[in-house]
Amino acid sequence: MRSSDMRITDIRTQCFRQPMVPIHQKRFAGEQEIVLTVVESDSGHEGYAMARAHGGQPGRGISDAILCTIRPRLLGMDPLDHERAWQSMMALEPAGYVPVFAISAVDVALWDLAGKIRGESLHKMLGGRRNRIQAYASCAAMDSIDDYVRDMQRSLARGYRAYKIHPFDVPERDIELCRALRREAGDGVALMLDVAKNYDYAGAVKVGRVLEELGFAWFEEPLPQYDIAGYARLCRELDIPVIGAETVAGSCHSVANYLNANALDRVLCDVYWKAGVTGMVKTAQLCEAHGVAVASHHGASPLMNFANLHVLCGATDADMIEVLVPEEGYNFALKSYLAPDPDGFIAVPDAPGIGVELDWEYLRANAVA
Repeated sequence: MRSSDMRITDIRTQCFRQPMVPIHQKRFAGEQEIVLTVVESDSGHEGYAMARAHGGQPGRGISDAILCTIRPRLLGMDPLDHERAWQSMMALEPAGYVPVFAISAVDVALWDLAGKIRGESLHKMLGGRRNRIQAYASCAAMDSIDDYVRDMQRSLARGYRAYKIHPFDVPERDIELCRALRREAGDGVALMLDVAKNYDYAGAVKVGRVLEELGFAWFEEPLPQYDIAGYARLCRELDIPVIGAETVAGSCHSVANYLNANALDRVLCDVYWKAGVTGMVKTAQLCEAHGVAVASHHGASPLMNFANLHVLCGATDADMIEVLVPEEGYNFALKSYLAPDPDGFIAVPDAPGIGVELDWEYLRANAVA
């Protein structure tokens, strides 16, 4: 079947429940809902993606945006017309007519579908720069320094060679924590600090100077994300790479504002917050044109993080992929999951599309009526 003969015949969703992931358990109680998104074409193939509802919200908000607003715009479209579909969906995002998570889910499902139609893995479709990438372990917030030390030791024993800290978010305590983890890890482990936008400028400079002394690889989101001027000033003040723009709205369009202001040394990218594979690739290309590297942010579900793996290896210069630990708290609804080999690397699946198999039994058992 020629591309011009193919059509998107249906888009459907299924919500399912999942225990709240460890990184969010201190902020949000109860369970979380995930929206499986399926795009069908008359070629007989299906593409899959997942969207995570945030803050304990039900998944129906994302599901309704997909079914009621996006689906009518895309039905009958050629499933290989990624740019046309993405532009049609993104036209609705600035005014808030659809959440970026709905756009991301449909875009990723379209790319998975396209790979299955072409019989080609996603990372090869995107350029195939390499076949594997180093993984870094990314921890949840914990109660004590000893808890962090034990978690890092467990991660290093699993094969990781890099560890990212989500700390106490109090500069003095965080400095103590970073010193303790560097002593325990030695010089051969890459360490990163992610403050999730919780410092003021003075605290960021104070902690950043210590991170430079300790040889940390990067300093992530020390300031509120809307403080572009503050980030530009911090990049001038510190030698350690300052990275951010993790959750800004507007995909590549908003990232351009940071780059034009010289406000980041690296830009955080993932298929979930950057509006799918298409938006993440656009962001990576924009950064490359400005001479700024991209860094991996987790994709919010195992399936979307596999999509991240393909984009990072196929189309970016990123040196690592984020894997949230302990992994068992984040692994659900698939038959296989990302895990480092003994050298700390993760290989890209060669199967068509994203190249992973859904666990339909799990999805049925946890379905939301």
